[in-house]
Amino acid sequence: MKMLNILAALSLILFIGCGGGGSESNEQAGSTDQTRSEPRTIEVVGLDQMKFAVTANSDGITVGDKIGQDGLLQLETITAKPGEEIHIKLTTQSKLPATAMSHNWLLLTLNADTKAFATAAMKAKDNDYVPSDMQDQIVAQTGLAGGGETTEVTFTVPEEAGEYDYLCTFPGHFVGGMKGILKVEG
Repeated sequence: MKMLNILAALSLILFIGCGGGGSESNEQAGSTDQTRSEPRTIEVVGLDQMKFAVTANSDGITVGDKIGQDGLLQLETITAKPGEEIHIKLTTQSKLPATAMSHNWLLLTLNADTKAFATAAMKAKDNDYVPSDMQDQIVAQTGLAGGGETTEVTFTVPEEAGEYDYLCTFPGHFVGGMKGILKVEG
């Protein structure tokens, strides 16, 4: 009987020592792990006014003026940490046919020539306005989305701190102001 009490006591010590007790700390650890494994989602709206917009200001983004009658805010910058995972969900809001108004979202490498990229993209209709000879300058990209369509991409933020340009490559959209900056702050 004495041996059974000793074994029970040892089992209890092992159970508590291995994390079996204290459900509060286990729940916190679980939620922390879950937060780390899920990317930050930014829901972006592509507008006929050739602007990227968001519905509200939130942590990690900088917005500008209101655009249109829906109260959307122009998306100007996204701030992120190196290695962070980000999910961009781009929805095009337009009644125009996709051949006249579509949007995509491309993040370019740190030192890419954004103007040259946008100029080359206008000539790449057969590749959804993404120049195939400049793929090495793309960090992440969505497909094209016409009115009412959504396109998405999840990517890992580059490790090197700096300002990375993002843009829409549909003809005329970059020049029209459909661009912004991903600020990587290390």
